[in-house]
Amino acid sequence: MLMHRCTKRMIPLLALAPLLFLVGCTTYTWPDGSQETVLGIVPEDENKRYEEQQVEGVRYRIPGEIPE
Repeated sequence: MLMHRCTKRMIPLLALAPLLFLVGCTTYTWPDGSQETVLGIVPEDENKRYEEQQVEGVRYRIPGEIPE
């Protein structure tokens, strides 16, 4: 009886476990249409207000290089 109850409780947890891995994912879409999914990197520009982006100006980067 106890084993049956434990199994019933574990099924939803096991079903949700794979979703926890997607929590830290960020998908970038480049101008050419290609996409890249990166784990654990927060998209900086999406968290700023419009005014903050204007003050900061444009930052250019070389594709494939990680900015500092």
